[in-house]
Amino acid sequence: MLTRLHCGTVTLALFTALLCGTTAEAASSQSADEYLALRKSLGATSAALPTIKASPLNYIGKTIEITGLVNGIARCGESVTFLLSCGGECLVVKAASVHKCIETGNTIRALVKIGPNSIASLSDLTLECAAYDYDVSQREKQLAPKPKPKGASPASTPASNSKAFIMSRQARGFGLSSRAMQIYDPYRRAIAKFNPRLTPQQLDTITKSVLAFSERYGVDPRLVVALILVESGFKPAATSPKGAMGLGQLMPGTARGLGVGNAYDPVQNVEASIRLVRGHLDKYGDLALALSAYNAGGGAVRKYGGIPPYRETVNYVRKVSQIYRALCGG
Repeated sequence: MLTRLHCGTVTLALFTALLCGTTAEAASSQSADEYLALRKSLGATSAALPTIKASPLNYIGKTIEITGLVNGIARCGESVTFLLSCGGECLVVKAASVHKCIETGNTIRALVKIGPNSIASLSDLTLECAAYDYDVSQREKQLAPKPKPKGASPASTPASNSKAFIMSRQARGFGLSSRAMQIYDPYRRAIAKFNPRLTPQQLDTITKSVLAFSERYGVDPRLVVALILVESGFKPAATSPKGAMGLGQLMPGTARGLGVGNAYDPVQNVEASIRLVRGHLDKYGDLALALSAYNAGGGAVRKYGGIPPYRETVNYVRKVSQIYRALCGG
Protein backbone atom coordinates (compact mmCIF):
# COMPACT_ATOMS: atom_id res chain seq x y z
CA MET A 1 0.00 0.00 0.00
CA LEU A 2 1.21 3.51 -0.75
CA THR A 3 2.19 5.47 2.34
CA ARG A 4 1.83 9.17 2.97
CA LEU A 5 4.56 10.43 5.28
CA HIS A 6 3.37 13.05 7.73
CA CYS A 7 4.22 14.66 11.07
CA GLY A 8 7.11 17.04 11.65
CA THR A 9 9.26 17.34 14.72
CA VAL A 10 7.09 20.05 16.27
CA THR A 11 3.89 18.03 15.94
CA LEU A 12 5.57 14.96 17.34
CA ALA A 13 6.87 16.88 20.33
CA LEU A 14 3.39 18.26 20.92
CA PHE A 15 1.83 14.81 20.91
CA THR A 16 4.49 13.45 23.25
CA ALA A 17 3.81 16.30 25.64
CA LEU A 18 0.07 15.66 25.50
CA LEU A 19 0.49 12.02 26.43
CA CYS A 20 3.09 12.65 29.12
CA GLY A 21 1.57 12.23 32.57
CA THR A 22 -1.81 11.17 31.21
CA THR A 23 -2.53 8.46 33.75
CA ALA A 24 -1.65 10.62 36.73
CA GLU A 25 -3.88 13.42 35.46
CA ALA A 26 -6.93 11.25 34.95
CA ALA A 27 -6.46 9.36 38.19
CA SER A 28 -6.74 12.55 40.22
CA SER A 29 -9.94 13.72 38.49
CA GLN A 30 -13.37 13.48 40.06
CA SER A 31 -14.65 9.94 39.55
CA ALA A 32 -17.93 9.37 37.73
CA ASP A 33 -19.50 7.78 40.82
CA GLU A 34 -18.48 10.70 43.04
CA TYR A 35 -19.81 13.13 40.46
CA LEU A 36 -23.16 11.35 40.17
CA ALA A 37 -23.51 11.09 43.94
CA LEU A 38 -22.87 14.81 44.36
CA ARG A 39 -25.25 15.66 41.53
CA LYS A 40 -27.97 13.76 43.33
CA SER A 41 -27.24 15.27 46.75
CA LEU A 42 -27.21 18.81 45.33
CA GLY A 43 -30.44 18.24 43.43
CA ALA A 44 -28.96 19.70 40.25
CA THR A 45 -31.66 20.98 37.95
CA SER A 46 -32.16 19.33 34.58
CA ALA A 47 -33.56 22.50 32.97
CA ALA A 48 -32.14 23.34 29.55
CA LEU A 49 -29.58 26.14 29.38
CA PRO A 50 -31.75 28.42 27.16
CA THR A 51 -34.56 28.14 29.73
CA ILE A 52 -32.21 29.08 32.56
CA LYS A 53 -30.72 32.00 30.61
CA ALA A 54 -34.20 33.33 29.84
CA SER A 55 -34.96 33.81 33.56
CA PRO A 56 -31.74 33.51 35.61
CA LEU A 57 -33.38 35.09 38.68
CA ASN A 58 -35.46 31.96 39.12
CA TYR A 59 -32.33 29.84 39.44
CA ILE A 60 -30.12 31.94 41.74
CA GLY A 61 -28.69 29.70 44.46
CA LYS A 62 -29.45 26.55 42.51
CA THR A 63 -27.01 24.09 40.98
CA ILE A 64 -27.22 23.30 37.28
CA GLU A 65 -25.45 20.65 35.22
CA ILE A 66 -23.62 21.76 32.10
CA THR A 67 -21.88 19.64 29.51
CA GLY A 68 -19.39 21.60 27.46
CA LEU A 69 -15.97 22.03 25.94
CA VAL A 70 -13.26 23.83 27.91
CA ASN A 71 -12.10 26.66 25.64
CA GLY A 72 -9.71 28.60 27.83
CA ILE A 73 -8.28 28.74 31.35
CA ALA A 74 -6.87 31.45 33.60
CA ARG A 75 -5.17 30.36 36.83
CA CYS A 76 -4.51 32.48 39.89
CA GLY A 77 -2.85 30.54 42.69
CA GLU A 78 -5.13 27.65 43.66
CA SER A 79 -8.19 29.12 41.94
CA VAL A 80 -9.08 29.02 38.27
CA THR A 81 -11.50 30.68 35.87
CA PHE A 82 -12.38 28.91 32.63
CA LEU A 83 -14.53 29.28 29.54
CA LEU A 84 -17.06 26.53 28.91
CA SER A 85 -18.69 26.27 25.47
CA CYS A 86 -22.12 24.69 25.48
CA GLY A 87 -24.62 24.68 22.62
CA GLY A 88 -23.18 27.79 21.02
CA GLU A 89 -22.97 29.62 24.36
CA CYS A 90 -19.73 30.53 26.13
CA LEU A 91 -19.93 30.67 29.94
CA VAL A 92 -17.34 31.98 32.39
CA VAL A 93 -17.04 29.68 35.41
CA LYS A 94 -14.99 30.24 38.57
CA ALA A 95 -13.50 27.36 40.56
CA ALA A 96 -11.93 27.53 44.02
CA SER A 97 -9.46 24.78 43.16
CA VAL A 98 -7.96 23.28 40.04
CA HIS A 99 -9.69 20.15 38.71
CA LYS A 100 -7.43 17.99 36.54
CA CYS A 101 -10.14 17.40 33.95
CA ILE A 102 -10.40 21.15 33.30
CA GLU A 103 -7.92 21.51 30.47
CA THR A 104 -8.44 23.25 27.15
CA GLY A 105 -9.95 20.81 24.64
CA ASN A 106 -11.56 18.52 27.24
CA THR A 107 -15.28 17.85 27.19
CA ILE A 108 -16.53 17.86 30.76
CA ARG A 109 -19.62 17.63 32.93
CA ALA A 110 -19.83 20.49 35.41
CA LEU A 111 -22.09 21.10 38.39
CA VAL A 112 -22.29 24.88 38.57
CA LYS A 113 -23.95 27.06 41.22
CA ILE A 114 -25.68 30.22 40.02
CA GLY A 115 -24.65 33.16 42.19
CA PRO A 116 -26.59 36.27 43.29
CA ASN A 117 -25.05 38.48 40.60
CA SER A 118 -26.71 36.47 37.83
CA ILE A 119 -29.61 38.90 37.61
CA ALA A 120 -29.89 39.55 33.89
CA SER A 121 -27.49 36.88 32.66
CA LEU A 122 -25.45 33.93 33.87
CA SER A 123 -22.53 36.09 34.93
CA ASP A 124 -21.92 34.63 38.39
CA LEU A 125 -21.15 30.92 38.08
CA THR A 126 -19.13 28.87 40.55
CA LEU A 127 -17.98 25.31 39.96
CA GLU A 128 -18.94 22.72 42.56
CA CYS A 129 -17.78 19.59 40.79
CA ALA A 130 -16.41 18.51 37.42
CA ALA A 131 -15.62 15.22 35.70
CA TYR A 132 -14.83 13.95 32.22
CA ASP A 133 -18.06 13.80 30.23
CA TYR A 134 -17.06 10.46 28.71
CA ASP A 135 -16.58 8.88 32.14
CA VAL A 136 -19.94 10.12 33.41
CA SER A 137 -21.77 9.11 30.23
CA GLN A 138 -20.34 5.59 30.37
CA ARG A 139 -21.26 5.23 34.03
CA GLU A 140 -24.79 6.46 33.38
CA LYS A 141 -25.16 3.83 30.68
CA GLN A 142 -23.93 1.13 33.07
CA LEU A 143 -26.40 2.20 35.75
CA ALA A 144 -29.36 2.62 33.41
CA PRO A 145 -32.07 -0.09 33.61
CA LYS A 146 -31.52 -2.73 30.96
CA PRO A 147 -34.45 -2.97 28.49
CA LYS A 148 -36.01 -6.38 28.07
CA PRO A 149 -35.05 -8.10 24.79
CA LYS A 150 -37.87 -8.01 22.28
CA GLY A 151 -36.73 -10.90 20.10
CA ALA A 152 -36.61 -9.14 16.78
CA SER A 153 -36.93 -11.37 13.75
CA PRO A 154 -34.04 -11.68 11.28
CA ALA A 155 -36.12 -9.88 8.69
CA SER A 156 -36.29 -6.77 10.87
CA THR A 157 -32.49 -6.39 10.93
CA PRO A 158 -31.29 -7.18 7.41
CA ALA A 159 -27.78 -5.93 8.10
CA SER A 160 -27.32 -7.99 11.23
CA ASN A 161 -25.41 -10.72 9.36
CA SER A 162 -23.01 -8.23 7.80
CA LYS A 163 -19.57 -8.43 9.38
CA ALA A 164 -18.95 -4.77 8.60
CA PHE A 165 -22.24 -3.76 10.23
CA ILE A 166 -21.48 -5.78 13.35
CA MET A 167 -17.95 -4.35 13.50
CA SER A 168 -19.16 -0.75 13.37
CA ARG A 169 -21.97 -1.31 15.82
CA GLN A 170 -19.70 -3.00 18.36
CA ALA A 171 -17.11 -0.23 18.27
CA ARG A 172 -19.57 2.65 18.50
CA GLY A 173 -21.16 1.09 21.56
CA PHE A 174 -17.96 -0.42 22.90
CA GLY A 175 -17.43 0.31 26.59
CA LEU A 176 -13.84 1.37 27.06
CA SER A 177 -11.94 0.05 30.06
CA SER A 178 -11.09 2.35 32.95
CA ARG A 179 -7.51 2.63 31.67
CA ALA A 180 -8.68 3.58 28.18
CA MET A 181 -11.06 6.16 29.61
CA GLN A 182 -8.19 7.69 31.57
CA ILE A 183 -6.22 8.39 28.39
CA TYR A 184 -9.21 9.24 26.20
CA ASP A 185 -9.03 13.04 26.35
CA PRO A 186 -5.26 13.36 25.73
CA TYR A 187 -5.50 11.05 22.70
CA ARG A 188 -8.50 13.00 21.41
CA ARG A 189 -6.65 16.30 21.80
CA ALA A 190 -3.62 14.96 19.98
CA ILE A 191 -5.64 13.60 17.06
CA ALA A 192 -7.39 16.97 16.80
CA LYS A 193 -3.98 18.63 16.49
CA PHE A 194 -2.93 16.22 13.75
CA ASN A 195 -6.07 16.92 11.72
CA PRO A 196 -7.90 20.10 12.83
CA ARG A 197 -10.54 19.54 10.13
CA LEU A 198 -12.09 16.58 11.95
CA THR A 199 -15.54 17.21 13.40
CA PRO A 200 -16.14 16.52 17.12
CA GLN A 201 -18.07 13.38 16.16
CA GLN A 202 -15.23 12.15 13.96
CA LEU A 203 -12.73 12.84 16.74
CA ASP A 204 -14.77 10.85 19.23
CA THR A 205 -15.25 7.95 16.80
CA ILE A 206 -11.60 7.74 15.80
CA THR A 207 -10.27 8.10 19.35
CA LYS A 208 -12.66 5.52 20.70
CA SER A 209 -11.87 3.10 17.87
CA VAL A 210 -8.10 3.44 18.34
CA LEU A 211 -8.31 2.78 22.08
CA ALA A 212 -11.00 0.11 21.96
CA PHE A 213 -9.52 -2.02 19.19
CA SER A 214 -5.93 -1.56 20.39
CA GLU A 215 -7.02 -3.03 23.69
CA ARG A 216 -9.07 -5.78 22.06
CA TYR A 217 -6.19 -7.00 19.89
CA GLY A 218 -3.38 -6.29 22.33
CA VAL A 219 -1.61 -3.65 20.26
CA ASP A 220 -0.03 -0.59 21.87
CA PRO A 221 -2.27 2.39 20.95
CA ARG A 222 0.86 4.52 20.54
CA LEU A 223 1.94 2.23 17.73
CA VAL A 224 -1.50 2.55 16.15
CA VAL A 225 -1.31 6.35 16.36
CA ALA A 226 2.16 6.35 14.79
CA LEU A 227 0.98 4.09 11.97
CA ILE A 228 -2.16 6.08 11.16
CA LEU A 229 -0.27 9.36 11.36
CA VAL A 230 2.25 8.16 8.79
CA GLU A 231 -0.35 6.47 6.62
CA SER A 232 -2.98 9.19 6.32
CA GLY A 233 -2.35 12.04 8.74
CA PHE A 234 -5.66 11.04 10.37
CA LYS A 235 -7.67 11.89 7.25
CA PRO A 236 -10.59 9.41 6.99
CA ALA A 237 -11.13 10.13 3.29
CA ALA A 238 -7.45 9.82 2.29
CA THR A 239 -6.92 7.93 -0.98
CA SER A 240 -3.51 7.16 -2.48
CA PRO A 241 -2.77 7.12 -6.24
CA LYS A 242 -2.63 3.31 -6.00
CA GLY A 243 -6.07 3.13 -4.38
CA ALA A 244 -5.20 2.69 -0.69
CA MET A 245 -8.11 3.95 1.39
CA GLY A 246 -8.92 5.61 4.67
CA LEU A 247 -7.08 6.10 7.94
CA GLY A 248 -4.94 2.97 7.73
CA GLN A 249 -4.64 3.13 3.91
CA LEU A 250 -6.07 -0.29 3.20
CA MET A 251 -5.79 -1.58 -0.35
CA PRO A 252 -9.12 -2.77 -1.84
CA GLY A 253 -8.11 -6.45 -1.83
CA THR A 254 -6.82 -6.25 1.73
CA ALA A 255 -10.00 -4.53 2.87
CA ARG A 256 -12.18 -7.21 1.27
CA GLY A 257 -10.09 -9.96 2.83
CA LEU A 258 -10.57 -8.39 6.27
CA GLY A 259 -14.33 -8.15 5.82
CA VAL A 260 -14.41 -4.37 5.47
CA GLY A 261 -17.54 -3.13 3.74
CA ASN A 262 -16.56 0.54 3.70
CA ALA A 263 -12.87 1.34 4.06
CA TYR A 264 -13.66 5.03 4.55
CA ASP A 265 -15.66 4.31 7.66
CA PRO A 266 -13.26 5.11 10.54
CA VAL A 267 -14.51 2.29 12.76
CA GLN A 268 -14.16 -0.42 10.13
CA ASN A 269 -10.84 0.92 8.88
CA VAL A 270 -9.22 1.24 12.31
CA GLU A 271 -10.43 -2.19 13.40
CA ALA A 272 -9.12 -3.85 10.25
CA SER A 273 -5.81 -1.96 10.35
CA ILE A 274 -5.15 -2.96 13.95
CA ARG A 275 -6.18 -6.55 13.25
CA LEU A 276 -3.77 -6.58 10.30
CA VAL A 277 -0.92 -5.23 12.43
CA ARG A 278 -1.66 -7.82 15.11
CA GLY A 279 -1.46 -10.60 12.54
CA HIS A 280 1.89 -9.39 11.23
CA LEU A 281 3.30 -9.04 14.75
CA ASP A 282 2.21 -12.58 15.58
CA LYS A 283 3.67 -13.95 12.35
CA TYR A 284 7.04 -12.22 12.37
CA GLY A 285 7.58 -11.44 16.06
CA ASP A 286 9.45 -8.31 15.01
CA LEU A 287 8.13 -4.76 14.71
CA ALA A 288 10.23 -3.79 11.68
CA LEU A 289 9.15 -6.88 9.75
CA ALA A 290 5.52 -6.40 10.79
CA LEU A 291 5.58 -2.83 9.52
CA SER A 292 7.29 -3.96 6.31
CA ALA A 293 4.54 -6.49 5.72
CA TYR A 294 1.88 -3.87 6.42
CA ASN A 295 3.44 -1.54 3.85
CA ALA A 296 4.74 -3.84 1.13
CA GLY A 297 2.89 -7.10 1.82
CA GLY A 298 3.95 -10.39 3.32
CA GLY A 299 5.09 -11.66 -0.06
CA ALA A 300 7.77 -8.98 -0.34
CA VAL A 301 9.05 -9.72 3.17
CA ARG A 302 9.21 -13.43 2.35
CA LYS A 303 10.91 -12.79 -0.99
CA TYR A 304 13.73 -10.72 0.50
CA GLY A 305 13.94 -12.49 3.81
CA GLY A 306 13.55 -9.23 5.73
CA ILE A 307 12.73 -5.58 5.07
CA PRO A 308 12.26 -5.22 1.29
CA PRO A 309 14.81 -2.88 -0.30
CA TYR A 310 12.09 -0.51 -1.49
CA ARG A 311 12.77 3.14 -0.69
CA GLU A 312 9.15 3.69 0.33
CA THR A 313 9.11 0.69 2.66
CA VAL A 314 12.47 1.49 4.25
CA ASN A 315 11.34 5.08 4.89
CA TYR A 316 7.99 3.85 6.18
CA VAL A 317 9.51 1.48 8.72
CA ARG A 318 11.95 4.17 9.85
CA LYS A 319 9.25 6.83 10.19
CA VAL A 320 6.69 4.75 12.08
CA SER A 321 9.36 3.28 14.36
CA GLN A 322 10.81 6.71 15.06
CA ILE A 323 7.43 8.18 16.04
CA TYR A 324 6.53 5.13 18.08
CA ARG A 325 9.79 5.25 20.05
CA ALA A 326 9.28 8.95 20.71
CA LEU A 327 5.76 8.35 21.98
CA CYS A 328 7.12 5.68 24.31
CA GLY A 329 9.66 8.14 25.64
CA GLY A 330 12.62 6.50 23.94
